[in-house]
Amino acid sequence: MQGLTGAERILSNSPLRLKRLAGHPFFGFIIFGMVMIIIQLLQRAGLVNYSFAKALGQTAIYAISALGFSFLLGYAGLSSLGTAGFAGLGAYLTGFLLNTYTHLPFWAVLVIVVFVSIILGTVVGFISLRIEGLFLAIVTLGLSEVLGQVFLNADWTGGPNGMKTGYIHLLPNLLNIRTNISMLYYIVIVALVGLMIITSNLIASPTGRTMLAIKNSTSAAQAMGISLLKYRLFAFILATAFAGIAGALHMIYGQYTDPVQWTIMFSLNVLAACLVGGAKSIWGVLVGTLIIFGLTPLFFQDIGFLRNNSWIMSVISGTLIIVVVMFYPGGIAQLVNNIVFKQKMKKAARLSANPEPVKAAETENAQAQAQFKRLEEKYGAFIASRKAKRDAKEKAVTGRHHKEELPKEIALRLDGLSMYFGGLKAVDRLSFDVMKGEVFGLIGPNGAGKTTVFNCITQFYKPTSGHVLFNNRYGETLNLNTYAVHDIIKTGIVRTFQNIELVHELTVLDNLLIAAHTQYCTGFFSHMIFSPVLKYENAVFTKKALDILARMNLLHLKDAYPVGMPYGVLKRIELARTLMANASLIILDEPAAGLNEKETEELTALIRQIAKEHNVTIFLVEHDMGLIMNVCDHICAISFGKKLAYGTPKEIQASKEVQEAYLGVE
Repeated sequence: MQGLTGAERILSNSPLRLKRLAGHPFFGFIIFGMVMIIIQLLQRAGLVNYSFAKALGQTAIYAISALGFSFLLGYAGLSSLGTAGFAGLGAYLTGFLLNTYTHLPFWAVLVIVVFVSIILGTVVGFISLRIEGLFLAIVTLGLSEVLGQVFLNADWTGGPNGMKTGYIHLLPNLLNIRTNISMLYYIVIVALVGLMIITSNLIASPTGRTMLAIKNSTSAAQAMGISLLKYRLFAFILATAFAGIAGALHMIYGQYTDPVQWTIMFSLNVLAACLVGGAKSIWGVLVGTLIIFGLTPLFFQDIGFLRNNSWIMSVISGTLIIVVVMFYPGGIAQLVNNIVFKQKMKKAARLSANPEPVKAAETENAQAQAQFKRLEEKYGAFIASRKAKRDAKEKAVTGRHHKEELPKEIALRLDGLSMYFGGLKAVDRLSFDVMKGEVFGLIGPNGAGKTTVFNCITQFYKPTSGHVLFNNRYGETLNLNTYAVHDIIKTGIVRTFQNIELVHELTVLDNLLIAAHTQYCTGFFSHMIFSPVLKYENAVFTKKALDILARMNLLHLKDAYPVGMPYGVLKRIELARTLMANASLIILDEPAAGLNEKETEELTALIRQIAKEHNVTIFLVEHDMGLIMNVCDHICAISFGKKLAYGTPKEIQASKEVQEAYLGVE
């Protein structure tokens, strides 16, 4: 570059800059918005049919409603049939405010609509989301029908005649600008692109990972510190707010609404748009909306037969839904995603044969370290202060959960723990101590109550009686019985499950980042705008995750998905995820299950390595007696929920009670 003029340097860097610009996550959204605006400009120049441009704006409004619903369905795994009610309420509320308070600017009306939608969504979601299954869909369907009756019969809505509004004043205090149809079109497109960006940010943020974790496994999500109600409620409120915005834009764009527009069919069409296009893809949702809502008004409006026989398009749409759901449940977007997925898996397979994984690890960590240092200079001090405040608050809260003081050398104590299921005593007055820094084993025949003990410790089951006491990272003794399931990880305890509970819709790296969920200081708002502080936090935890993957010889799989991986590799990934939690006690539920002899030997060495290098206590349940005897410092044997013996591996092997109950010796 030496000797080049300034202009030559700019030109020489142009391809690289264009490549970076094209790779920006918002580049496609901006181009989409520009194309939509160009269509309106062409219409004003007489080059595009007016009805086509008008219908395109209306389809964009429907896409906003579908966009919020897609996040609820595709990421939170929840379905709602109340979209019509929420969108209709947004439309009628907008018309009422504009007609009643004629000097109220539209932006203020939109804020009011969003606020009302959030309040209503919070109330409905808080009530219905506490129950699993289709309860949310049923409740929202009922609410939508109630709102539909209000739209049809209330005086302020205009009843069956509907409601009209004139052209609005967008900014009445600024030059008294009156909006026309073109300006309203631009408002709709800007709103759509903006909400696409917000949705994209959420998908790429910890919130998106969290939603997929809940969708794939509620048990694993709770073990990673995720509150099911909190995040499901957020997804529902977001969908409600998007529907309200769509209704408000519908009212100002068409200047008219009536009850027929907001029936159950609207909700079903939004659902169909997400299913056909792909609920997890923003572009898929746009394509689905175009197919379900836009084909007739955009392309078939001049065909008299189809216009007069609208049922034909309904039959075509219904058939398309059936075909897509049967053969491509991920929607049209799945076709593209399958190609990308296969390419990533091929890349992972090539890298797995890499003879120099250490060199690859050094490259990855060098890149992460460089990004981390750049961001740390800007935001490190700010995040450190926020983390200090959060830790102080957490320490103050834990102080209210004291039971009694345990000796410092004890990590965990079960004190008379019992768990009854009706007349079945799964755990019966069980007591033992787990010492800090040791590898502790719990053994017993099938049905002895081992997994029940784990579930009581981590509060998936609330013990019938007895206490689970734990010395946390602050040296305080906590009574875990007083904690919610998703708060256990905050005390310093993390667990695995008998069946591998990885999120198959996320990469290996993202699976590790889920375990850092409670360590993030940023919240929903930062995730929606993808704030610089969030970028810093992502850099910190990404660097940590890459370090862990490198030590576990898994770095070459960081961008691969767990689907189809060997069982031993999946076990190592699950172990790697526990190291992301900053836990002082790791609970492993049958970690050697499904492993062959060589993999079991590697696991034994890995458990020892983790206990030594990370200074953690490991508590495991295992049927493989070779692993238990080789890796554990102390062992507790139980049968029918009662303690048979407690001691070193040699003492357990010599115990007659254990031999009779567990080994079958008479």
